[in-house]
Amino acid sequence: MRSRIVKIRFSVLFCSLVTLTVWGLFVPASAKAEPITTSSLIMSWNMSSRQFIDPPVFQVLRLPQTEIYRAVVRQGEQSYSVQSSTPTLDLQEIWPKLSEKKFILTLEWLNAEGRIIHSENRKRVKAPDFQGEMEPPLDWAAAADRNIAYLIDACENASVPYREPGVPVWIWAASPGHKLAFPCITIPPVIMGLLAHAENQRPQSQEALRLARVSADWMLKNRQPDSGALPLFPFSTVTFGEFEGHVEGNAVNLLRASWLGSSLVALYAVTKHEPYLEYARHIADTTLKFQAPDGSFPYRVDPVSGAVIEAYSCNAMEFIELVEALEPYGFDADRAMAARRAVDWLITYVCPSNNWKAAYEDVRKQPPFFNLSQMAVLPLIRYLSRHHEEDPAWLPLAQQLNRWVEDQFVTFSTTNEAAPKPALGPLVFEQYTCWYPMEFHTSNWIMALIELHRASGDAQYLQKARAAANAICHAQFTNGEFSTWSRAWPIDHSAEGEATDRKTTNWFNCNAMADVGLYQLADYCRTLP
Repeated sequence: MRSRIVKIRFSVLFCSLVTLTVWGLFVPASAKAEPITTSSLIMSWNMSSRQFIDPPVFQVLRLPQTEIYRAVVRQGEQSYSVQSSTPTLDLQEIWPKLSEKKFILTLEWLNAEGRIIHSENRKRVKAPDFQGEMEPPLDWAAAADRNIAYLIDACENASVPYREPGVPVWIWAASPGHKLAFPCITIPPVIMGLLAHAENQRPQSQEALRLARVSADWMLKNRQPDSGALPLFPFSTVTFGEFEGHVEGNAVNLLRASWLGSSLVALYAVTKHEPYLEYARHIADTTLKFQAPDGSFPYRVDPVSGAVIEAYSCNAMEFIELVEALEPYGFDADRAMAARRAVDWLITYVCPSNNWKAAYEDVRKQPPFFNLSQMAVLPLIRYLSRHHEEDPAWLPLAQQLNRWVEDQFVTFSTTNEAAPKPALGPLVFEQYTCWYPMEFHTSNWIMALIELHRASGDAQYLQKARAAANAICHAQFTNGEFSTWSRAWPIDHSAEGEATDRKTTNWFNCNAMADVGLYQLADYCRTLP
């Protein structure tokens, strides 16, 4: 959810040079990840991976006259290598010899005489795995209560570049200091966080429910015109009072609207306000029209013409979850069929390829595998776990996908050299080009771990969920904010330390998403023997 300017140059195919310079429009200098420059003939999904917990396997481009493919791994003075006659290099054999720290990976293409035809160097990290819970569970619901109190106060008092009278602060600003927001990714978590507070009858339940309804009502009022290919569809980007801007321009992130729809269904379940349910149905039925024959959906769409601006998106679970949320209020066979076809597409194509491409509103079009994210994987894990009795392959697949998320996006230890700072984990990185462990994604992971534990009974999933919830709470500011960017461990809770960390502004929706996971985990643990 970070804004990015991405400059892309393509050179000749042989060198396969792709140079991308990424920097944040709205991320303070202290929060920026290092610029990424990559020149690679790696063909597999792990071309741009930052870390590995488990031994990686690399598929590389077959070059003419190559007889031997070799991978050399160096850590300090130590050097290890593997080689193959095929363009597949598996580090399994040497992985136990490596320390849990940075390493240099050199890939080499050699001819029959042993001469190197091509080589490339990549920096990677062997990251620490989960070592078990280090402390008893904290009071997660109480921490969420403090954050809800912060959000309620921020609604009126946070300093932002643009405000609309009588409208919650998070409508027009993703965080303090931001001049834009992305309604379908900022509003749903806020609605769900406030709603979770209200449904659990926490201290500010009445005000939380009121603000959830105010946010939803604003979305009902401010929509696309009732014309074109996406009539009355939600906007994707708002900027200084304008319903457009930044990367999206006038286009919309098609599937993200379904997430808004799911939050409206949840709000309808409490309020019985019919317009919420009707709009959620409208979003589902409008989105359904854009499903491709293979079950996939496009990423960005022009709302007037219906032209596909960018095709590939792996976020189909957002539509699937909306359809599932609507079913108790009236089964629709067309929606159900479309949702199941989308599930089959995810299982058939995305899972084997691991092409979990980041599909955020502020990310420009990028090459395959350059910028992966875990956000689209986690709801599929939840779905497969919930429905595992429908297919015996689904729970093992959910467990496999979770391990991929951990391998690529979870920092379990303060000693993880892949992290930009020594953060107390487990926490979840957002995406390769915004490499920061965030409370939003950690909460999303917690909810997947709950479903895995419920389906499998495996204690490790609950242990990881509890440890992750504790990690979110440890990074909480004294005013109730959660940290979107993680905080260096040990946390400095002095006035000076808090002020220094808060220079990196925390996102309202990310904070609210943390509340959803914390309340859900607290509720789940109360049901256990």
